[in-house]
Amino acid sequence: MGFSDSVHDRSVCLFHGTRPVVAIEEERLTRQRYGIDFGGLDRRDEGVFRKLKLDAGSGDDHGRRLKPLIDYCLNAAGIRESDVTLWIGNSLHTAFPLYDRAVYINHHLAHAASTYFGSGAARAAVLVIDGYGDSVSSESYETVSIYRAEGAEMELVHRVAGVPDGLHLSNSLGIFYRIATLLSGFGVVDEGKAMGLAGHGQPRYSADIMKHVRFETDRVLIDNEAIWAGCQHLRFDATGDQADVAASFQSVLEEIVLYYARLAKTLTGEDHLCLAGGVALNCVSNQRVLESAGLATVWAFPAAADNGISFGAAYFGAHVLYRGGPAAGLKTPFLGRGYTRDEILAALETIADGVVVEEVGPMECSRRAAVAIADGRLVMWFQEGSEIGPRALGHRSLFGDPRLPHARDYINASVKSRESFRPLAPMVLEEEAPEWFSCERSPYMMFTPSVRSQTRRVTPAVVHADGTARVQTLTADDNAVVHAMLCEFKRLTGVPMVINTSFNIHGEPIVETPLDAVRAFADSPVPVLCIDGFHVVKREHEQ
Repeated sequence: MGFSDSVHDRSVCLFHGTRPVVAIEEERLTRQRYGIDFGGLDRRDEGVFRKLKLDAGSGDDHGRRLKPLIDYCLNAAGIRESDVTLWIGNSLHTAFPLYDRAVYINHHLAHAASTYFGSGAARAAVLVIDGYGDSVSSESYETVSIYRAEGAEMELVHRVAGVPDGLHLSNSLGIFYRIATLLSGFGVVDEGKAMGLAGHGQPRYSADIMKHVRFETDRVLIDNEAIWAGCQHLRFDATGDQADVAASFQSVLEEIVLYYARLAKTLTGEDHLCLAGGVALNCVSNQRVLESAGLATVWAFPAAADNGISFGAAYFGAHVLYRGGPAAGLKTPFLGRGYTRDEILAALETIADGVVVEEVGPMECSRRAAVAIADGRLVMWFQEGSEIGPRALGHRSLFGDPRLPHARDYINASVKSRESFRPLAPMVLEEEAPEWFSCERSPYMMFTPSVRSQTRRVTPAVVHADGTARVQTLTADDNAVVHAMLCEFKRLTGVPMVINTSFNIHGEPIVETPLDAVRAFADSPVPVLCIDGFHVVKREHEQ
């Protein structure tokens, strides 16, 4: 049993041998994004985390928070606590829940293990970049770590640490991008919004930021407190100006990550790079590394933030402590528990008066979904266990027609109630992907390749302002039912992709249970829900 007891993105996962069998993130159960209750505090306040005292509480308090996640995994596997042979994790704030039974490992080591063993590589360089990890002295915290990995051996070859300074931590790219997010007009934990807005801007303020950044032989010194104080003049009300601020920080971030990727290659002598840590969720930066670092391959764990710590801990236990042999890699991200037919029927009963329900089976649902999408309708899709990480990958998704120029604006405004600049991702048949995007396999939306000319012309709804797309490729082995839907959509339209965005409504995490799904469906203008073989249509859309 692996666990992550961080200040955000708590998670638990259960392995059988070296294979993950079930996993859950706290936010999916509490329905609070990132597992954080801000209690009405202003997320645009840089000091909000300190006011929340997220690192407060005893080990017992933190253990109580983890217990629903542990029970979720045990119940899904049909076992008891006494059946678990190893409890292993990280407690970033040293509250040490489960102290009576658990093995604790270093925060960055857990990140590194998640992406290395999750990649299935026999050997690789591993680069971990986040806000901060464990303390390395009484006054400093790890911010960047580079490992050389081969077989079951993981050697730390380089570490960069930062020290607290005012409200910030020096040399931390995670804190750097939090500052970027706030100065771009958003709140803490809105880094994804800043990344999306950056594609609409120009990096005309990069020089202001670079005054406080210094590249040295083996590290980049980042004076985050000086950046925060010295860049307050970059606060603007106009979205265009905010986009330029976001683009400027994004540009500097990419240069720093690229520097560390090249350094990882130099220090390890490896051509294969595995990425983890919250900064690895910046898929624009990942793409820059893929294209410019001179590496043969680049891989990023789909739950790259602290929700992946539980996986890294369990992988480390399975392969290093228990000598489990070569890593097979992450075979599927769909590791949530399944829900019974009775649970689905009970959820549907709550909206029975307003919908028409037919139990038609998964494959007929996929065919009907393709027909509806080709007809310009949106479809909410719920299938078996949920996916890990922050991006919907086809088990908790909202699908739409990428050919419709207005689709992005409609989804952002009417379904998601969010900013108009937010991009939508394409899910594309993997064998067709190179004809539409400058990529081949990309199953987890961790990269942003450029689009082909026909993509701009034929599927404008999935093309971002900077000419890229956060692509998810799909094979029948990944998800046979949704793959069949894509094939049918292609047969109907000639286009081998659909819009794929997360199944949730404004301010909530991705849906987890059938009841979450039914409530979100009922509160949205979306006409069609497919839920584990049940085809559901709102009565006003029946014709």
